[in-house]
Amino acid sequence: MTLGAGLLEVLFPGRCLLCGGWLLSAGSAGAPVCAECLCSLEPIGGQRCDTCGTPLVSERTSCTRCREADFAFAAHRSIFAYSGSVRDLISCLKFEGRARLSGFFADLLAPRILTENPGVPVIPVPGRRSKNAVELIARKLEARHGIQVLRLLARHGGRPQKTLDLQERRENLRGRIRLVSASVPEQAVLFDDVFTTGATADTCARILLDGGCRKVSVVSIAMEE
Repeated sequence: MTLGAGLLEVLFPGRCLLCGGWLLSAGSAGAPVCAECLCSLEPIGGQRCDTCGTPLVSERTSCTRCREADFAFAAHRSIFAYSGSVRDLISCLKFEGRARLSGFFADLLAPRILTENPGVPVIPVPGRRSKNAVELIARKLEARHGIQVLRLLARHGGRPQKTLDLQERRENLRGRIRLVSASVPEQAVLFDDVFTTGATADTCARILLDGGCRKVSVVSIAMEE
């Protein structure tokens, strides 16, 4: 981006991606979202499953899915529920090329990563395309927050996972994800944009554990509830 283009973006950042109102400034995160809409993005709360992070109704520590699924990762934590405005913003980044949102999401993720897993490297969950939302956010985690990112996993082939259940997703990923380096850290934080059934995180975690990693945690921007 040229100096002139950058100045124009700061002075005239356009309209809010959520409400359509004019933005007075780009803001510290540079996200095309107005202050009012920003305040409406409420982080998830309440009692959550110790493993996958889904809301608990009658269970105390672990949900029914986790007792049956036997996930390989130690725990997953997400910032938002995958609905409403958050879902719209993720869609803008993934499908509309709103790259400025990558910095916005990285700024939200970084404090959680640095607080809950200080010094632990982040490993992006590989996508079906090399330039995807996860990779864009990972670059911002490196550049803005100095978080070590290790691109140790690669994915090839496979059909989209949207319409598949947990077992079908596991089958779809079988043999599709692999380690690209023998140098695996003792601990790692897997990062994905959206956590759905947990199949992708589980597959990646198993590969890392088989490669010598002792503990794998997972963090995501949003999760389906």
